[in-house]
Amino acid sequence: MRIADYIFKRLKEEGVEYTFGIPGDFILPLYAAQERCGMKTIVVTHEPSAGFAADVYARIRGLGCAIVTQGVGALNMVNPIALAYAEESPVIVLTGAPEICGRDPNRLFHHRIKNYETQHRIYQEVTASTAVLNDGVTAISEIERVISTTKKLSRPGYIEIPRDMVNVDAPPRCVPTYGGPDNRKTVLKEALEEIVTRLNNSRRPVIYAGEEIKRFGLMSALVKLIEKLNLPVATSLMGKSVLPEDHPNFIGNYIGRLSPKPVRDYVERSDCILSLGTLPIDFGVAAAFASYTQNMIQATSAHVCVSHHCYQGINLVDVVEGLLKSKGLKRRSFEPPKKGPVKGKKLPAGKRLTVVSIIDELNNFLTNRHLVISDVGDCLFASIELKTDIFIGPAFYASMGFAVPGAIGAQMALPSRRPIVLVGDGCFQMTGVELATAKKLGLNPIVIIFDNSTFSTLKVMDRDRDYLHVNRWDYVGIARSLGGSGAQATTIKELREALSEAKKSKDFYIIDAILDENDISPTLARLAKDFRPLIQSLIE
Repeated sequence: MRIADYIFKRLKEEGVEYTFGIPGDFILPLYAAQERCGMKTIVVTHEPSAGFAADVYARIRGLGCAIVTQGVGALNMVNPIALAYAEESPVIVLTGAPEICGRDPNRLFHHRIKNYETQHRIYQEVTASTAVLNDGVTAISEIERVISTTKKLSRPGYIEIPRDMVNVDAPPRCVPTYGGPDNRKTVLKEALEEIVTRLNNSRRPVIYAGEEIKRFGLMSALVKLIEKLNLPVATSLMGKSVLPEDHPNFIGNYIGRLSPKPVRDYVERSDCILSLGTLPIDFGVAAAFASYTQNMIQATSAHVCVSHHCYQGINLVDVVEGLLKSKGLKRRSFEPPKKGPVKGKKLPAGKRLTVVSIIDELNNFLTNRHLVISDVGDCLFASIELKTDIFIGPAFYASMGFAVPGAIGAQMALPSRRPIVLVGDGCFQMTGVELATAKKLGLNPIVIIFDNSTFSTLKVMDRDRDYLHVNRWDYVGIARSLGGSGAQATTIKELREALSEAKKSKDFYIIDAILDENDISPTLARLAKDFRPLIQSLIE
């Protein structure tokens, strides 16, 4: 079988139906091979969009793929792949290279940087595994190694195919795959005994669930564990929606000092925090984790620690599965806190829009036919109060421009859900024109632009400065020029009307939500309180 044919055969077997990218001369044979194998590529307007779309596709389907050309294409996509690495999203990067035959270190190929290996070395820093397919004998083994490692670690992989290797026949090989950590039974038994004892002896235990629950397919197992133990559960911002937020044991999103007070009090007063698949990101959580290490049980894909005692060779999956099988765990008599209605408050129609009122109106609008994808900024921080069963946002690496191309990946991965995109005006100006691709594909995301003409997250850490202003655009005009529709909203009434029109629209729909430049969410206000003194001390 030809090398390229084998790659696309394996991707299809892993559930990948679409790839994302932009053709280039070094990958034209690869694109032709993809077409021959019956796989379709989504051609976007800019390589970063391919990376963001493939990332979100991977978060939903379990594996994604972006195909970009040598140099100018692949290096244009380094930032989205860095995000995928940081946030544990299993994306395969396929890229081309000049022919092996006739390579001369003194010959200047277009798109070449320092030498033929430069691009590969750069990608080694933002992926979990890489392969350059320059030998037909080892090609199949290398492909399997990268795909297996990408799935096992839920982090990106990189495969580089020189142009003259695409159609080379490769013999089948006996393939060694990445086996993950050595899950020694004795180590797991000892760890589970300590965890069970700690949970049983605690007075106020709580589960803190994060993004790795979704990445490693543990969402159903988490629900079973919660119902077995009857414990309260908070989720991280990155882990928002790994547990249905209408579950009676869900108490809210915990992000350290940025959390709503009731959630923060509940978690931080616990004498045993069972942290499952969370990353202690610096938005208030890392400091809190450091303060409560003595009371924490931490299980991630990389390690398992009980207080300061760490176990080698076991991981999150082992712990969750082990706790589900354990017969020694006590069931608690936890009474879930009384919650208000899931739907948002009914606010006066003529009231001017605020960040909080947008979230309230969305809580009235959202159904199980939607998913929510947020970009970086106050729209992400405000989303802590959003009630939805699928939420995606770059809460750790925090790259701007994620949400609009991400919505394309989301709807291609899960066509039964209409994406609701939350994006600031600054982020939209980076990748918003990717809505032209949505139009071409017949996709219909509803894009809500938090339009305050400022980088509000930065402004609250510093003060009003010229370089923190965002240019005003005619977003409704842009929607029409790209083939969609839109409306501007300055009041709650206008937002309701715009959402009603968006609901009926078969095309994408932009809602330009005009906000006062000083209006921020309570979560961002708490962030400012934390970060502003530090930033000011470094500026003044």
